[in-house]
Amino acid sequence: MQSAFAKSFIVLSFLFLSTLSITFAQGGLQIYSRLRVQKGDTENAQVIVLKNGSRIASYQPGRGGKVDVKLEFDADYTLSFEKKDYVTKKININTRVPSDFPRNTQNIIEFEVELEPQTDLSAIKSYDNPVAKIRYDARLDDFDYDTDYTARFQKQVREEEKRLAEEVRQKEIEQEKQRIAAEAEKRRQEEEARKKAAEEARKAELERQKQEAEQRRLAEEAKKKAEEAARQAELERQRKEAEARALAEAKAKEEERKRQEELKRQEAEKRRLAEEARKKAEEEARIAEQERIRQEAEQRRLAEEARRKAEEEARQAELERQRKEAEARALAEAKAKEEERKRQEELKRQEEEKRRIAEEARRKAEEEARQAEQERIRQEAEQRRLAEEARRKAEEEAHQAELDRLRKEADAKALAEAVAKEEERKRLEEIKRQEDEKRRIAEEARRKAEEEARLAEQERVRQEAEQRRLAEEERRKAEEEARQAELELQRKEAEARALTDAKLREEELKKAQEERERAAAQAKRIAEEEARQKEEARKLEEERIRQETERIRKREEEMRKQLLEEQRQREEELKQQANLQKQRAMAERSANRGTPIPTEDLNERYDSERTVEKIQLHKILLTRTVINIDGVITFYTRVEHDNGSIYHFKNGEFITAWQYREETKR
Repeated sequence: MQSAFAKSFIVLSFLFLSTLSITFAQGGLQIYSRLRVQKGDTENAQVIVLKNGSRIASYQPGRGGKVDVKLEFDADYTLSFEKKDYVTKKININTRVPSDFPRNTQNIIEFEVELEPQTDLSAIKSYDNPVAKIRYDARLDDFDYDTDYTARFQKQVREEEKRLAEEVRQKEIEQEKQRIAAEAEKRRQEEEARKKAAEEARKAELERQKQEAEQRRLAEEAKKKAEEAARQAELERQRKEAEARALAEAKAKEEERKRQEELKRQEAEKRRLAEEARKKAEEEARIAEQERIRQEAEQRRLAEEARRKAEEEARQAELERQRKEAEARALAEAKAKEEERKRQEELKRQEEEKRRIAEEARRKAEEEARQAEQERIRQEAEQRRLAEEARRKAEEEAHQAELDRLRKEADAKALAEAVAKEEERKRLEEIKRQEDEKRRIAEEARRKAEEEARLAEQERVRQEAEQRRLAEEERRKAEEEARQAELELQRKEAEARALTDAKLREEELKKAQEERERAAAQAKRIAEEEARQKEEARKLEEERIRQETERIRKREEEMRKQLLEEQRQREEELKQQANLQKQRAMAERSANRGTPIPTEDLNERYDSERTVEKIQLHKILLTRTVINIDGVITFYTRVEHDNGSIYHFKNGEFITAWQYREETKR
């Protein structure tokens, strides 16, 4: 063989049921073959006949896949059994016979050919050389197949099968390696995504802390402002009520102390609520992660049970498990992200609520301007629509009038009509183009006006904001100057209080810094623990995949050995069956040809006038009727094939069915 063989051995069964010599006016070799197609039918199949290398005919299989071909003596034939998407098989039949072989006889050979589908593992679509050869065997004085050629062919097939099986195993191992690498890459990407999410959460936490610090700063400024107002009120009161200054000052200090305590209590309450919200979010994230891990473990358990239940579908079950695991992980991550998003949205909502009130006034003014602009655009569009309808109506009337005029003058002005139509078409196209140009210019003008109005509105809003900012700065500057003047008058008194306040603020800042450091350390420990657990889970998963891959490899190796052993046994059985059939065929041919048997043995065996024997062979039933009249023995044989064909013989010579019935009735 010059090309590679298919992985699976394509069975070719030559069932030489009988080879019969019969006398005809013209001799030759009659082939009765049957084509079988695995996992299909013989539709669109064909048998191509080549004589001495040249194509001479092609046949379509008949009912039951039967193909009958008559071959002449002294030629080399090749029968090619073909069907799309199936492996083509060729059978070589050499009809060359010795010069003393009777040329006026016809020999019958029957066999079956079975085609198998062309799989992805097949290296070729057909064999270059025949899978079997039939030629004249001088030892048998008959046609038979070349067993040496068949043995060599099967040996090559087995060697090629072994090579292909090794290639398939290496390919599957490589695919498994690629799958494991893909899974590792997927886990790496997931780990990167987790780290990215953790980094985003850390940034969000820093932003939250920054906002809390800003809120504390604003509260501190408000507190200072309130203190300043109280001090101003206290000075005014001292100027008006100098006699009761000491008592009023004591009362004011007491009220200030209570107010400070209330502010501290409110600040502590805010920090407590923020801490509870943070802890709640962390707990929900932890519970979600535990649920995801539990679901992954549950899915792996279910996948393992499915694998034990249906090991032949392990790969599909593994893919399904991975899909479900990805979905569960995505769901858990989406849930955590959703919770984080809600928390961030709540913070944003609180921040944006302040901007919303100021934004509503601006939006209201913009909405009124937009509605006015829309009303103007609608009126302009209505005017354009009415103008367009009037124009179209006028054009339609003009066009109708033109058509009436053209119909009246059609006979005398055919050429002029064509010219007029062309000019009218150009005129209408020009009118339409001009109208389109007008609409385009109007649309551009409208868009330009809208853009200018939008820019003007933006500029107006910006200028108003700038004016408000400048006014606010002037106000703050005036207040600051007044406050500085008052502070200068009360500098000595303020220094003592400022020192006390500074110490208190320093202690609060120190406590806040320590709290943040403790929270950061706790978050770091939690992150490190989660990373360690995930790394351990990843290593366990990789070890499980390695063990699973090794188990699959060993199972496939055992299956391959088992298949090779079963194939060897089948080949041995086929060989024994072929030898047995060959011996039976030879015995039958000897009986039909009238091999001399001692007369005394025949008389003892067939001592009655009429003896009937039935012999069941593979796909053939022989019915032998022996007539013994006064020691003269005559053999009648009825050969019935499973394809329905029936032949009758008398002492090895062909006779008609009518003659067979008439002579065997007695």
